[in-house]
Amino acid sequence: MTPRSFLVPLLGFAILNGIFSPLIGLSFLFAPLVLPPFVGEILPLRFMSASLILATATVIAGGIPAAIYERATRQAETGNVSMWIWLAGVALLSAPAVANAIRIGL
Repeated sequence: MTPRSFLVPLLGFAILNGIFSPLIGLSFLFAPLVLPPFVGEILPLRFMSASLILATATVIAGGIPAAIYERATRQAETGNVSMWIWLAGVALLSAPAVANAIRIGL
């Protein structure tokens, strides 16, 4: 597998986590702090922005173990092992959201 082929499941988990995460309420409350003022007043945009913030945070936080692995092994290029670590990190962070999605019948 090429490293690019890992991006679809990785982003799928991140999107799922952005929508169904138990932290969506907290992100919804703090979204106006990082958004333009007019977005905070339009509730659908605020929810969508909060969801996007969570999805982005999931991708970033899930990539930290992979970055540490690459740094420790001094790899010149991203390999399959790094991508598997990144995917596993994102999947673990998304586990509560997957449980929520299954519970509501998605």
